[in-house]
Amino acid sequence: MALADYYARNALAASQVLAGFDEQRVRAALEGVRVGVAIGTDAADCPEGLALVDLLIRLLARLYPTLVVSCEAIARSVADDAMSLARHINPNVEFASEPTVEIAIGMVLPTAGGWPRIFVGSEGWNAMVATTSPRPVRASENPLGAGVAACLAAANLFRLVFLGDKAQLDGDTTFSVLEGESRPGGDPPLAGSFGEVVLVGAGAIGNAAAWALSRLPMKGVLRLVDPETIDLGNLQRYVLCERGDENGTKVEALSRHFTGNVRAVPHAQDLAGFVATNGYGWLRMLLGLDSARDRRAAQASLPRWVANAWTQPGDLGVSIHDFIQGACVACLYLPEGALENEDAIIASSFGVPERLMQIRVLLYKGQGIPRDLLDAIATARTIPIDRLLPFEGRPVRSLYTEGFCGGAVIPIGAAGVPRQDVHVPLAHQSALAGLLLAATAVREALGVSQPGTLITRIDVLRGLGLSLTQPAAKDPRGICICQDADYQELYRRKYQQET
Repeated sequence: MALADYYARNALAASQVLAGFDEQRVRAALEGVRVGVAIGTDAADCPEGLALVDLLIRLLARLYPTLVVSCEAIARSVADDAMSLARHINPNVEFASEPTVEIAIGMVLPTAGGWPRIFVGSEGWNAMVATTSPRPVRASENPLGAGVAACLAAANLFRLVFLGDKAQLDGDTTFSVLEGESRPGGDPPLAGSFGEVVLVGAGAIGNAAAWALSRLPMKGVLRLVDPETIDLGNLQRYVLCERGDENGTKVEALSRHFTGNVRAVPHAQDLAGFVATNGYGWLRMLLGLDSARDRRAAQASLPRWVANAWTQPGDLGVSIHDFIQGACVACLYLPEGALENEDAIIASSFGVPERLMQIRVLLYKGQGIPRDLLDAIATARTIPIDRLLPFEGRPVRSLYTEGFCGGAVIPIGAAGVPRQDVHVPLAHQSALAGLLLAATAVREALGVSQPGTLITRIDVLRGLGLSLTQPAAKDPRGICICQDADYQELYRRKYQQET
């Protein structure tokens, strides 16, 4: 079977959200599945349709080993381009002539086949998904509805493939990216300047946000901040990255896609290094970060406006924040009690608590793992040393996140696996979070954002529900920085706001 060589991370992501699934069950579910992508002539002839096809292929080719891409003869080049993109993402991908399940984009023709079909389309800010009949694709340059439609199609497909008759599919649903709700919404045009925004985190969420922002017809500047490089385990969910991007920096890989109106400026630094070098005067910030600590640090830099996105098993969300009147980002990530240090968590997971000080120093200095530590871990965890040797000289966090939480060293489902402090999201889950994050910045630039702090949550294992967006209040304990008089005064002085 033509699985991608980063398949293990896909299996981990699936196993974290599907009760009772391990790597073998995930593999078994993929065997014999041939995923069709049928492209209507309306979709093949407009920016929204081409955007929908592009992101859908970027999602599907990462997980499903066999695709069937079809369209009418007049649009054959679109199908050829889609297959070429799929090969760049997974060089092992195979193409068949008849699907077992199909995603139909736009006004496709009826089929005589008996396979189930998921219909998707878009109209500007609105994403449409259905199981009964085709949905049109509108000829606008807004990529947001089209991108979300691709994510919803991939989510419905995932549920259908892995849950079968128990899958809860979206019937005939329209989701407004503008309003964050399951209903048709307004459709303000994308015009004028996007301004300047800092995107902190070029990982899975940041990739999808960049995908959307790079396609905007608006002018603007996006500063990409992330110090890390791309490894094989990243490719499972980094929608803008292809197989050949391994070992490149994340920010450079994303910046090459900005060939239109929005200009990207890559900064291969963490946030602390970025503000130390470039100052703290950044008005708008998008957060696609992995840890609560980094999110709190970003909020402490006091941007005027900030939005945050996250994923957790089966769930995703995005929030926009009002530092004075509503909950700030830090309010959502305040600890409930004493937190165990990272070095202690890692030492315990490795089975070598007696090596705590050595691990602490390695983390602090950013040094690679020495052979003697790998030997100790192999003995303590009863792991063949050859499975650990690929991590020699690499950072401690790499062994922890990829090897122990990511299944590269300890197989998924094995007894004694350490607790999952690192969540590996599904590709369409991260992508949807990133698109919603990008949409918050576009709404803010257009002046159509709602006031206050608002949180939108979506469960990708179920059909879209109602009342997905809710307001949020400050932490009731009164211990957050946004409730501190000194921080409030500094924020007001920084932006010359009156009390």
